[in-house]
Amino acid sequence: MNTDISNVVVDISNVVVDISNNSEVTNETQLTIDTPFNNHDKELVLNNENENESNFFDKFNDQDFKQKMNSVLILLFELYRVLMGSFIVLLVPQECDNNTVCSLDDNLNKNDDLFKTGLSINMITFLLFLLMYAFETKRENKLITYLEVNKFEEFDNDNVGDKLQFLSQDRCEKLWELDMYYKYSGLVSLGSFSINSVISGIIVYDNYYDSKTTTVFITNVLFMALKLYDVYSIVNTKKNIFYSAYLKNHVQYNDVDPDKRLDTVK
Repeated sequence: MNTDISNVVVDISNVVVDISNNSEVTNETQLTIDTPFNNHDKELVLNNENENESNFFDKFNDQDFKQKMNSVLILLFELYRVLMGSFIVLLVPQECDNNTVCSLDDNLNKNDDLFKTGLSINMITFLLFLLMYAFETKRENKLITYLEVNKFEEFDNDNVGDKLQFLSQDRCEKLWELDMYYKYSGLVSLGSFSINSVISGIIVYDNYYDSKTTTVFITNVLFMALKLYDVYSIVNTKKNIFYSAYLKNHVQYNDVDPDKRLDTVK
């Protein structure tokens, strides 16, 4: 009986050993199959990461991208400038009761008819400036998208006109159209700003407080007047001269962007 049990134990041990051996083989085989796949997958991931990193730096160094980012930053400053130059009767220090400076709430609650008229003109001027900035921003974006600054090409009207032949007619018309809208919106804003400055000046000096009244009034008026002078100098050019409204020193776009360039002349 003991001999039989021994034989059974031996048989079971052999089976366990066989199963264990088969399991090891199977694991080794699985490892052999999986390892090349995992290495290849890692290579793909690394390649994708390198490609994404390269694309990011290429995008960051792209002329169009840098110009658009610069335009956004300058636009934020311009919005501050238009607020200061439009709402003169609200932001210039004025005298209220008991020889104190009027707060913003005091100014908004004034019942004086002349003040209400001035505040209405302030609002109209502000809205006209926003319209001008809308055309300015759209024009700048199209210039950045369609054209580029090429220091190796001439900047005169005729040469830029020759380069525009490599741009589709629809895009050329869009540039000229936005340039015209920007010009006329600037002229309308100039007229409104002039009226606003005169009316606001009368109101402010009717409620004169101290030297701060004069200082802030002149600063706010000059702040916006310089912008309008820039607008005039940007658009008062020949048809194919496109100056940037945001890039300093009036950078001129004088060539077609390679991405928008036609293979043949129109």
